[in-house]
Amino acid sequence: MPTMPTMPTMPTIKLPDDHPSRAELAGEVHARPPAQVAAPAVVSCLALIDVASDEAFAHFKSLAAQHGVAVTGDGRAHTIIELPNLRVKWERHGEFVTFTFVKELPGVSVDTLESFPTAFEALPDAWLASLPGRTIAAADIALLPAPPEVTGDIARPWFEQNALAGAHALDGIAWLFTDFVTRGDQGGRTRWLVLDSGMGPAQSARLAQRVAEIEIYRMMALLALPPARQALAEIGPIERRLEDITHMTAELHDALGTADSAVGERRLLDELTRLAADVEHSVAEAAVRFSAGEAYWQIVRSRVSELRERRVGDMRTIGGFLSRRMAPAMSSAAAAARRQEEVSGRIERASTLLRTRVDVTLEEQNQKLLEAMDRRSHVSLRIQQAVEGLSVAAIAYYGANLVELIVAPLDHHFGIGGPWIVAGSIPVIAYAAWRALERVRRDLSPH
Repeated sequence: MPTMPTMPTMPTIKLPDDHPSRAELAGEVHARPPAQVAAPAVVSCLALIDVASDEAFAHFKSLAAQHGVAVTGDGRAHTIIELPNLRVKWERHGEFVTFTFVKELPGVSVDTLESFPTAFEALPDAWLASLPGRTIAAADIALLPAPPEVTGDIARPWFEQNALAGAHALDGIAWLFTDFVTRGDQGGRTRWLVLDSGMGPAQSARLAQRVAEIEIYRMMALLALPPARQALAEIGPIERRLEDITHMTAELHDALGTADSAVGERRLLDELTRLAADVEHSVAEAAVRFSAGEAYWQIVRSRVSELRERRVGDMRTIGGFLSRRMAPAMSSAAAAARRQEEVSGRIERASTLLRTRVDVTLEEQNQKLLEAMDRRSHVSLRIQQAVEGLSVAAIAYYGANLVELIVAPLDHHFGIGGPWIVAGSIPVIAYAAWRALERVRRDLSPH
């Protein structure tokens, strides 16, 4: 008997140390595999927002505990458990969490369907009602074998005719029908009918996941519509008030530099500051929702393109339906974001213009103040020169008195002509005093 060849031992290769996020990033492409499903079955999905993911995962584990099923994993991305007659998948997303329930429907076909199936009926009512958060999307996706001939009439009993959309998908191996209507008597769930014309289990799972993502992400994208409407309603009055401020700024030209102009400029600056605060408040509330809505809308368009739809008779396609109904809403959100940015820029330009006016007014006031100070300095210089002249005269007068006191005794005893000596000392004293003042002035003057 021939021996099997042995495989050569691969040498151990040592690479540089991993980036701290390498393992997590490498596993991201496998983070959300679809839940296995094959026709006939129903896939029910539920998306919850305003909920802590850890709290939702705790409810997921409580469902498993009720059936004695152990939960593996920490719930960081996704976890799947198998319950009796039910497969449950939990997923954590950025700002919402999802539950996917897969229930097999043995022997059920579209011809024998008496009521539209749902996997929610297999769940405990108390558990379902106690889930935390708020529902943003819920749908039942019935996956059934396709009959030999499929027309649009096959879906009409389960959907509203005016809203029905459908397509031949995945290059002809699947049929999709929906009306995107949330039915209040069914907890606000929408319906999807998927007919299998030759899909494998992996294709069925991926298609069900695409449909669930279209349903969930279109609702998440539309969350941008309410703040867009509010922002557009708020921007109109702000734009009109900004136009009034711009006109009033122009009207202040005739009063430039006056007291009335300064008061008006300060008042307009205060109003511009309030307008800027209002716009920034509006932007802060809506900017994140607008950017998230655009990202979700791109995901919806990507998932629809992956369906590779072909038209069924005169029925509108799913992609065409969503484009006509959702594109205006997403355009409104984009328009609101642009108008917020434009108004913010206009306010900034108006503030710059008004600040320039204020700066010009201040410069003119400063120029006038400098001119007044220059005139006062000239007057002070003249007064100072006059005082210096008087100081020389005063010093000469008191110096002559001192000389007279000194020479008076000499003149009395020796007859040396004291008055003449006093008279001659006056010019000398005056000149000495003047020279001394000139030296002090020269030493104190700037070079």
